[in-house]
Amino acid sequence: MPKLKKPLTPDQRIESRKKIIEQLDSGELKLGQAIRKMRLEWTGLSQGRFGKIVGLSANTISAVERDADNATVKTLNQILRRLGMRLTICSTVAPG
Repeated sequence: MPKLKKPLTPDQRIESRKKIIEQLDSGELKLGQAIRKMRLEWTGLSQGRFGKIVGLSANTISAVERDADNATVKTLNQILRRLGMRLTICSTVAPG
């Protein structure tokens, strides 16, 4: 089992969040990949440990991080809430 990294400081976390959002917007990262990155960098917790805090199984956390297509909005928000975020849907309409 790989050794987990020390969690980021609050300032490092803010910068990491900006970068992750940019990568999501550009398509460099998928949502599951972003969640995994946040879990590891921000908390330093394993899937099992994080799952216990969130109230989900390690298998569910793993499936979400692998971008399995069966995650519900409720499950995603349950995870994201513990990371200080939430899933929202926004629509952009081109002018004209």
